[in-house]
Amino acid sequence: MSEEKPEAGEPAEGVEKPFRPEGVGPDAPVEKTPNRHVAPEGTPAPAGGTPGSPYAAPRPKRNSSQIRADIDAQRAELGQSVDQLRDRVTELTDWKSQLRKHRKQIIVGAVATGFVVGGLMALRRR
Repeated sequence: MSEEKPEAGEPAEGVEKPFRPEGVGPDAPVEKTPNRHVAPEGTPAPAGGTPGSPYAAPRPKRNSSQIRADIDAQRAELGQSVDQLRDRVTELTDWKSQLRKHRKQIIVGAVATGFVVGGLMALRRR
C-alpha cells in the first residue's frame, strides 16, 4: 500500500492545472512587468520648480507662533460656521414660520387636494 504523494507544487494525478497565460502572475519575468506609476524609461523629469518635479524647492517653514495663529483663526471661523448652520437649521425646521412664508402655495395645494379627493369619492358612489 505504498501510495506516491505528489511533491509540493505538482498537481495530483487527474487534477488539471489552472490556466495561466505565459508571462503573467508571480512567475512573470521582472523586466517585462510594466510599472504604471513610473514614467517610461527615457522620459525626462519635469523641470525644477514645477509640480511633480523631484527638484522642486521645499515649502517655506513656519514657526510655532504662526502655526498657532493659523489654528486660532481656523477655530474662530469654524465657530462662526457652526453658529450660522445652527441658525439655518432652526429656521428651516420651524414649521410655523414655514406656514407663514408659503401660505399661498399651501392654500392652493389644499384646494387641489380637496378637488381630487372629492372627485374620487364621487366616482366611487356610482
